[in-house]
Amino acid sequence: MKKLTIGAALLTSMLIFAQEKDTIKSNNIEEVIVNGRYYQKYKLNEVSGSLRIQTPILELPQNVQSVSSQVLADQITLNMSEGIVRNVSGARKVEHWDNVYSNVFMRGASIATFMNGMNVSSTWGPINPDASIIDRIEFVKGPAGFMGSMGDPAGFYNVVTKKPTGKFANSVRFTTGSYNLFRGEADLDGVLVKDGVLDYRINLMGSSNKSWVENDKTSKIIVAPSITFRPTKSTTFTAQYNYQYLKFNQPGAYLMSNDGYASLNVHTNFNDPNFKKTEVKDQSLFLSLDQKLFNDWVWSTQYAYMDLNYDGGSWWGTFDPNNKNILNRTLSNWQAVGKNHIFQTYVRGKLNTGNIVHKIIAGFDYGDRKYNADFSSFAGGPFPIDIYNVNYGVDPTKLPSSNFYTLNTSAPFYNDQGVKYTSYYAQDQIEMFDNKLRLTLAGRYTSGRTYAGYPNLAEIKPDTAGEFTPRVGISYSINENFSVYGIYDKTFAPQSGVGINSTPITDPFRGQNIEFGLKKDWFGGKWNSTFAVYEIRRKNILVAGNPNQNNGNPFQVATGEQRARGFETDIKGEIIKGLNIIINYAYTDAKTIKDTDPSRIGIQSPGNAKNVQNTWINYRFQSGILNKFGISAGYQYQGGRQSWYGVNATKDQSLPDYFDTNFGISYVAKKFDVNLMLNNVLNRKLYSGYRGDAGEYAWIYNAPRNWRLSIAYKF
Repeated sequence: MKKLTIGAALLTSMLIFAQEKDTIKSNNIEEVIVNGRYYQKYKLNEVSGSLRIQTPILELPQNVQSVSSQVLADQITLNMSEGIVRNVSGARKVEHWDNVYSNVFMRGASIATFMNGMNVSSTWGPINPDASIIDRIEFVKGPAGFMGSMGDPAGFYNVVTKKPTGKFANSVRFTTGSYNLFRGEADLDGVLVKDGVLDYRINLMGSSNKSWVENDKTSKIIVAPSITFRPTKSTTFTAQYNYQYLKFNQPGAYLMSNDGYASLNVHTNFNDPNFKKTEVKDQSLFLSLDQKLFNDWVWSTQYAYMDLNYDGGSWWGTFDPNNKNILNRTLSNWQAVGKNHIFQTYVRGKLNTGNIVHKIIAGFDYGDRKYNADFSSFAGGPFPIDIYNVNYGVDPTKLPSSNFYTLNTSAPFYNDQGVKYTSYYAQDQIEMFDNKLRLTLAGRYTSGRTYAGYPNLAEIKPDTAGEFTPRVGISYSINENFSVYGIYDKTFAPQSGVGINSTPITDPFRGQNIEFGLKKDWFGGKWNSTFAVYEIRRKNILVAGNPNQNNGNPFQVATGEQRARGFETDIKGEIIKGLNIIINYAYTDAKTIKDTDPSRIGIQSPGNAKNVQNTWINYRFQSGILNKFGISAGYQYQGGRQSWYGVNATKDQSLPDYFDTNFGISYVAKKFDVNLMLNNVLNRKLYSGYRGDAGEYAWIYNAPRNWRLSIAYKF
């Protein structure tokens, strides 16, 4: 497998550096779209408008990888917790509560979730973005710069939801498969008032599926209408509303054992059918207004409101000290509400000074994200099980009453946390020598306030910080299809801790990224390749001080540091007519380089994987008896995995290598398409997890071999 990953990396590098003469030339994007029915759906040339910039991806001084909705359909991917990350170098999903939210790691750290260009990250959220409302997903690597200077320097992913297109384009899709999967979707896209005055789009989805583990079922409903209104040729208003309802038996099918990872049957479940089910209601409203001012200048404003409600419970367990096979489960309340208010306003346009073009963006951001929850434990129990002989059916009279499952603001474990920030930014992309050389200069001042804790146990002291973060980027076009770039960017985040002599620590976490890369479009833009090398520093990490310096009392100091170095490469598009591929590889060396405990130096960063290599191939026959039929095949490989459990863990957190395989056949006609996919073809025990400080192993299995059938009709 190591030979495979090294070979893929060398192949990609050779493709990037090779100076072949393109055999097909295209003078404008319109020609690419007309002539490229089979590759245009895999390769996207522009970032979405929600990222505020209007520079082609080839000319951006940053590594941005876009995944289109067509790729998700070809792979029969239903939500963010499934294989979406396979399409981007180095991105990987790290487990916790898989059917609720997605925890994605990239470049050695967990990355933030954006939706339509706005940071919507929250505790245990947002709800997994569903493929039925996704137009594309953009993975922005490195600090967001003008897109958000407060956060981790690893990057973020931006979910762009479906909006009206101004055309009549309706479709329905039915999906079925293993574990009683039944899912129906409708995408109704049309015009209410012609000439682009008023357009609409409605996305509907309903699904029900069991699981490969016993006593587990998930139901989901989505209603997502949107409109675009243009009262004048220079004014565009768009409103989107998304409603998601989710009901499930348990948030994540964790298994535990003292005998090692994967020591239990893949169908085992520690949840009991009489434990409380969880219901989640998620509502979001997105409003945007674009006003053309004059010439190339536009003023844009958008606002998002998100309302998230959990009504459920959860369980956890510890092993009986006298019997390693007996797990004592305890129950906890899980009542939570989350509310986000996010506002952005900015102007962008062009100025000319002689032969130099200035593309300017300047604006203001505001965010207020709150999360409140009651995690109170149930005093009854425990509820023991033999992990090798699970008997279901806990006595309902011994379980909590319905009154227990309420959000009690007076409870000891009532949790209150939030983030509030304001920021001002400006960026100038300076284009010189007929746009062969582009210099990006940007600055942003962000003032943030965060808080988190249990106010009924101890007073919450908010953490505040304000920082100016610069951004410098350069991109040079060797020719119209080949560019090189470099970037330096910084970020920060407020943090707090108790220092020596009980003094508060207010130094913010700081991060920076230095990156260089190559981008090339091949054969008139049919496919492209990207190669990048980078170094990320995460500074001011809170680490333990020496208690002997504080009268034996523990305290923290903001002196820890982690470093992530690596390279990554992506190939995407149509290699020959009808053959689309996605091939990527990333090497990520992320580890601790400063800590007060010398034994922690060199420990791999939580959630990291040193080697990640993915391949996806889709071929559509062009003629003959197999005309319009297609075959697909792919795999995901991860090596050198580390659990998310943290650098302070007392046990080894390394995980074995991961190798998943997929194969599919499909048929596409003018209005119909049928797609059959077989996942985990080799039927391997695939899992991720961690090892607890008591020595127990905890993990979540992926599905064993399973199939899905998708049938779509366009009208």
